[in-house]
Amino acid sequence: MKNKHKIFSAIVAILFVVVVQWFVSPVPVFRFLIPVFLLYLSGVMLYTWNYLIKKDDFSFWVWLRLPMFLGTWFWLLFLVPSGLAKGLFLLLSVALIFFFTNNVGKNGQQLAWNQYLITLFGVIIGISGFSFYFEEVNGLIFLIGLFGLVLLGTRTAVQQIPHPNSVKWLVSLVMALFAVELQWIMLFLPLHYTVLSVFIFNILYLLWAIYYHYLYQTLNQKQIQFNFLMILLLSILILLTTPWSIQS
Repeated sequence: MKNKHKIFSAIVAILFVVVVQWFVSPVPVFRFLIPVFLLYLSGVMLYTWNYLIKKDDFSFWVWLRLPMFLGTWFWLLFLVPSGLAKGLFLLLSVALIFFFTNNVGKNGQQLAWNQYLITLFGVIIGISGFSFYFEEVNGLIFLIGLFGLVLLGTRTAVQQIPHPNSVKWLVSLVMALFAVELQWIMLFLPLHYTVLSVFIFNILYLLWAIYYHYLYQTLNQKQIQFNFLMILLLSILILLTTPWSIQS
């Protein structure tokens, strides 16, 4: 069963690149790309559902992690510039998709931590990018989408934490509300959406790290200071290297 699952994981990773290359090069053909990707995603979800049930280890929130990652990773594709950057993105896609598919259902804290952070970053930069390029769309729609995706993503990440469901939902709700508030505030800054996304992610990462260690009862002053200083230094570095100009 393990070997079959590894083979399937490799097929899922390679198929993602094949689908993308077939319908995106030289230009995206959305009327084919979106339905084919949804069909691809449905197949992965059906397989992982069956795989987890056979392992007698099924949990809806753990199962939801992989499709959320694949969905956010897919829309990042449209924000990556063509050329070398897109090639590197596709190579990274193969490695990450294989790793997360092969480890679906596993309960390692580090696995859930990393998958959540990558998904969270994809959600933030994706929503910010689409709101930047589709200005004619009501901004409230993007804020609602951000709230829902962060809420669900955080709920999947805290599933294994030994606390009542009410606590897990509270953490997820706080993260989602904070993400929406940050998104709204950052829109008034005269910076490109990629820079704003990194700022939002940095702040949410700090909040997530504090919540996560608090729930596991491993939070201490040094951890707070370390994460805060790291986020502060990264934010200062971004400010120093980013030209201030009005978005247009």
